[in-house]
Amino acid sequence: MSVYYDFYETPVPEGEEPKPLHARVCSKGTISGKDFIDQVFREEHMPHAMIVGIMQAVSTALGDKLANGYTVEIEGLGFFSTSLKCTRSAMTKKDIRAESIKMSTVKFRPSVEFKRYVANKMKLERADKRFFSEKPEAVGDMDTRKQCLLDFLDINICITRAEYARLVRVANRRAISDLQAFVRFGVIRMRGAGRSVVYVKA
Repeated sequence: MSVYYDFYETPVPEGEEPKPLHARVCSKGTISGKDFIDQVFREEHMPHAMIVGIMQAVSTALGDKLANGYTVEIEGLGFFSTSLKCTRSAMTKKDIRAESIKMSTVKFRPSVEFKRYVANKMKLERADKRFFSEKPEAVGDMDTRKQCLLDFLDINICITRAEYARLVRVANRRAISDLQAFVRFGVIRMRGAGRSVVYVKA
């Protein structure tokens, strides 16, 4: 099965020289945790309850270690760590208190072996008009779609309206409505104009 990709303009601040196009995978959507466990169950022939228990145990242990300031390596997969953010700006250390420091996100750095495995399995094909011709069921509610968007932007520079529609499996009209709402709420910012519009994290 192919991985589809397309070329996109790289967003730049106003007044700066345009940057070369960049290639990006066209997401086929998000595999839910339940579907992922079901796939492992079918392929590995392990008891379903055991797989669920292992996933929950790994998630809990990983969360506990990250919450205690560790970077965690999962052999064969990669490294997990946390990043922080300041909820208000400060020029000196005395200008900010501990209450203004929050966790930003959990970061993942894949191992060389895992990246090599994915690269060797991946078959790339340029997306065309037939890409995602069928209309699958939309992803969750507005909050769920917002989280899918933020997860995507943690990895990618920007997202287009068409990419967002494919990511959360909604019609173009709903995609435009969602993105306009996220801009109003300060979740994302719009860059470019016309066919070149992309959305980046605010």
